[in-house]
Amino acid sequence: MKKRGVRPDPAEDARPSLALRRAETAALCRGCVKCCTSITVEIDAPRTPWEYDQWISALHHGGVQLYLEQPERWSLHFETRCARLAPDRRWAIHGGHPVTCRGYDPRTCERWLRLADIRAWFDTPGGFEDWIQAERPGRWARLQAWRRGRGAAAGASRPRRTAVIPSRGSASTARSG
Repeated sequence: MKKRGVRPDPAEDARPSLALRRAETAALCRGCVKCCTSITVEIDAPRTPWEYDQWISALHHGGVQLYLEQPERWSLHFETRCARLAPDRRWAIHGGHPVTCRGYDPRTCERWLRLADIRAWFDTPGGFEDWIQAERPGRWARLQAWRRGRGAAAGASRPRRTAVIPSRGSASTARSG
């Protein structure tokens, strides 16, 4: 017997998210807009000095964070508010939700379930650099050597390269919320 106002156990409720009744979704989401104020995208693990430097650079931007889950899953997290979220914390255009939003399962929200095993979370470039130095000393040494070599070569005539999220095709996943 289900108790009123108690979150259903996802292990007991195998229905797809779109099968939830509107009242069930509303009860699970009441007072929360986590999925409307951040985006998380899984990225390829950094391996080369350029990739480490790219994510260090990204952490210089406000609202950008990087984290590592067990065993080796990297994600880029953006604290950013959806432009369609009205001041009353409701969707501004009824019926216009993107499929990603309509298909989001509030039973899996971090509000109810712990995130996977987070090994490290970085919200500053310095914190990430300290971690690389302590946890990946060989890669730290290669990053430092790469930076020294690039310093002389990186002049004003060199075109600026933008940060790129590498794609692995269908093996790569995107998570929101």
